[in-house]
Amino acid sequence: MFGADTFHTAMAEIVVGTMVLATVCAVGCASIRYIPVSEEKRDSLMITMDKASIAGASMALFFMPIAILSGTLAADSVVGNALLYNKFVYSGLALGFWAAFVVGRIRMGPGIWEVRTLALLQSGTAVTAFLMTTMASSIGGKLVRGESLFDVLPIWFPSDSAVVLPIWASAALLVIGLTALFVVFKVGPRAERISLD
Repeated sequence: MFGADTFHTAMAEIVVGTMVLATVCAVGCASIRYIPVSEEKRDSLMITMDKASIAGASMALFFMPIAILSGTLAADSVVGNALLYNKFVYSGLALGFWAAFVVGRIRMGPGIWEVRTLALLQSGTAVTAFLMTTMASSIGGKLVRGESLFDVLPIWFPSDSAVVLPIWASAALLVIGLTALFVVFKVGPRAERISLD
């Protein structure tokens, strides 16, 4: 019978698949200048990978909240588990990094890949976001099946314990985050789109 865990698995696979596409294409965009191909071929590859990376990241951002909510419904028997708390933390970090990737690309335009430092920052953001997503997925595997993608590593990331903040500290962090967003988007200097030459 179709249940929350089956639906969560489907949503999580969509998220991870689109994020793999976005990450591979973002790293490709950042490193394409080092591939010995003609200028015309390089430009064509750059445009294709840029569109694929932004499409994959945008689709993942759309499905990630659905995957998080369905995961919450599927994990109702482990409420209070430190792994579940950490799964939420890593899911939130992944969501934030992917949002930064998409917002950065939209605000700066496709020319972001032409500026070496911005290309490295953008691809680094994608790789970090993917690592956060992988960690959240691994914790989910640990919760459901007792095994994880990271079981092959000689160490296990410290996710078996969690620090739960009091409400006042969580509220303070929320206010700081919202203030930072306001400053970046309203008070800070306007970001100019980088056009392709």
